[in-house]
Amino acid sequence: MLTLKNIDAGYGKKKVLNDVSALFKADSITVVMGPNGAGKSTLLKVAFGLLKPYKGEVLFEDKTVKASPQMFVKNGIFMVPQGRRVFKDMTVRENIELATGFWKSRRNFEEEFERVLSYFEELKPFLKLPAGNLSGGQQQMVALARAFINKPKMVLMDEPSIGLSPKLINDTFSKIKEIKDKTGAGFVIVEHNLKTLLPLTDFAYILKDGAVVYNGKSEGSVLEKMMNTVFE
Repeated sequence: MLTLKNIDAGYGKKKVLNDVSALFKADSITVVMGPNGAGKSTLLKVAFGLLKPYKGEVLFEDKTVKASPQMFVKNGIFMVPQGRRVFKDMTVRENIELATGFWKSRRNFEEEFERVLSYFEELKPFLKLPAGNLSGGQQQMVALARAFINKPKMVLMDEPSIGLSPKLINDTFSKIKEIKDKTGAGFVIVEHNLKTLLPLTDFAYILKDGAVVYNGKSEGSVLEKMMNTVFE
């Protein structure tokens, strides 16, 4: 669904990604990992059109595109940034409603809102409360619900476990797997909490010094050996 091909990217004169290629599939969970400064978040920014690469191509459904957040949202790719970034003074329902610009009628919205709540039953008691009153894990659910109100084909997530307790991390990753299985949406997740996430994923990329040093299945001796080398 989403392909990065021979990407060089960075910030001003600071080059961060070096000839990076990656393929992200629908109906799968792909984890992007690596040490601090490896270029993981930069890769997500390029993939969502937030950062224009110095060199290389971004392809959507096998066609080269001029990547931008607007183009991707229109075509069903959404991003949940690091830190969740809910609107804390707005209610949970209002936070989700903000993402509904593509629904042409109120009736359509209400139907889709009920569909989304079927994925996030735990949010029902809090719909009228300010999102800032919720726990970190609940806010992460609000951010996910906000993405899924528009029936995404793929969701990019940057460090979803940051600031969460071990139990809430487990709950969040389990919810991601549950939604993937129910909807067929793909996930691309930059994450450092690998012990919990890896068993739920399908594919893995490891970045080191801005380059891909591993891509393949998210299990097995080759991956384990490379992780021990990169994270030593």
